[in-house]
Amino acid sequence: MKVDDLIERARKLKEKGLTIGEIASELNVSRETAMWLLAKVREDKVISDVYVDLRAISNPYRMRNIANAMADMIYETVDKNPDVVVGIATSGIPIATFVAEALDADLSMYYPKKLKWEGEGSRVGGVFSENFAKVDEKNCVIVDNVITTGNTIRETIEQVKNRKGSVLCSAVIIDKRGLSEIEGIPLLSLFKIVRI
Repeated sequence: MKVDDLIERARKLKEKGLTIGEIASELNVSRETAMWLLAKVREDKVISDVYVDLRAISNPYRMRNIANAMADMIYETVDKNPDVVVGIATSGIPIATFVAEALDADLSMYYPKKLKWEGEGSRVGGVFSENFAKVDEKNCVIVDNVITTGNTIRETIEQVKNRKGSVLCSAVIIDKRGLSEIEGIPLLSLFKIVRI
């Protein structure tokens, strides 16, 4: 996808009332890249992110197969059965739902603080949805679609631990950082983007 197309998509999302964090999540880019797209800075500025278009896997049949591959990697890595799969809102929820099904686990949903940006210098902390499974004292697996900086998964790990839950591993479809762990917790990915 061309940068101009991303700029146009970011503008349309902003017009719909989405926050910078929500736009970043929707476009699968970092918050900084979303701000850059909205500001349309000079051409000589370097973009330090990669856009990942996952629309081809929005078909439930394809998504279920990807989730089954992720569940297989999770089973191969962890030595305990997960009680809860924590899906990171918003883009991680669909795949997390299928992963939870494949693991025969409950589903929890976490809204990271990047989606709760309230304006200049003011952040509202991330929250678990009250409509889904609790993570308190449970063995959890964190699932998202793309990892860009690792901050959202790091935040989610911290929030699960704050509720006396344990994180067995995190799993994503695409890892843009090439990480194998975050906070000592294994990070599994179907694909890693490596810059040469």
